[in-house]
Amino acid sequence: MGIGIALAGLLVIYLAAAYGIGRHISLEFVYSDSKPLEHTLQRCLENGDFTQETFEGYRMKPFSVESDFGYTLTGVYRKGSDPTRTVVFVHGHTWTWHGQVKYFPLYLDRGYNIVAYNHRYHGDSGGENCTAGYYEKQDLKKIADWARRQFPQTEIFGVMGESLGAATSLQYMPLDTKLSFVHADCPYSDMLELYAYQMQLRHIPKLLRGTSAQFCRWYLKTHAQFDPKEVSPIQAIMHSSAPLLLIHGDADDYVPTAMSIAMNERRAPTADTTLVLIPGASHAQSLIKEPELYAQAVSSFLDRIEQR
Repeated sequence: MGIGIALAGLLVIYLAAAYGIGRHISLEFVYSDSKPLEHTLQRCLENGDFTQETFEGYRMKPFSVESDFGYTLTGVYRKGSDPTRTVVFVHGHTWTWHGQVKYFPLYLDRGYNIVAYNHRYHGDSGGENCTAGYYEKQDLKKIADWARRQFPQTEIFGVMGESLGAATSLQYMPLDTKLSFVHADCPYSDMLELYAYQMQLRHIPKLLRGTSAQFCRWYLKTHAQFDPKEVSPIQAIMHSSAPLLLIHGDADDYVPTAMSIAMNERRAPTADTTLVLIPGASHAQSLIKEPELYAQAVSSFLDRIEQR
């Protein structure tokens, strides 16, 4: 009887630990404090992503779109020199559209109309939480529909995303049969796999990881109304034939480089997929680390798209 009580006690401790881990990781990603626009602009300027003069010279105009989920999405846009080319920029976790400004020249120099916006729960957009692309992909569709109405002469329509924005862009691909391309920088391939990787990084015992992931699923389904098992960019990209450019730093220890490698290996045999690894670049730092290599990769990719 004493052994049974002891085992029951160990089970309670095990389940409590797994629940705590699953809940903590869920809260960290889905309910992280998103940064205000003033903060993200200042940090981008301090990091040298762009200068104040360059930023002001873009003369971005504000716009807003109503999400299908009961909140407002805010963003900015700018007309390019070629009315037939449009690209939507999708930012990373806890950040705002300011994080995408460093990528603007890659497209403005080719005449693209520029659209950038804040995810739900980010910047001054509405929404109660971040869902890793589950609801965000539908929001992106609303933004894309707005962009096509704003620039009705568009013939080449692309999406460029970073991190969360990249994973959202990949999940959006099956929703847009007229999509010309996606440029995804450091995307994760699967939400639960990313959680498993994060648990490994934090030295969570392997015995706890599987149960913690199940508690994570339960917590998010109950409190955030989505199942992380359904957040799987690696599955989504197999349901679209749009050309895809994957760029990932080979020193990324937040979203492992192996995730982009795996997506390329799965999709390349059946659809137009290009993978570029940037030497020495950490998470979301590929353009900063190797600007010339990055620009050349994007230019070569767009040359193919625009010549079709």
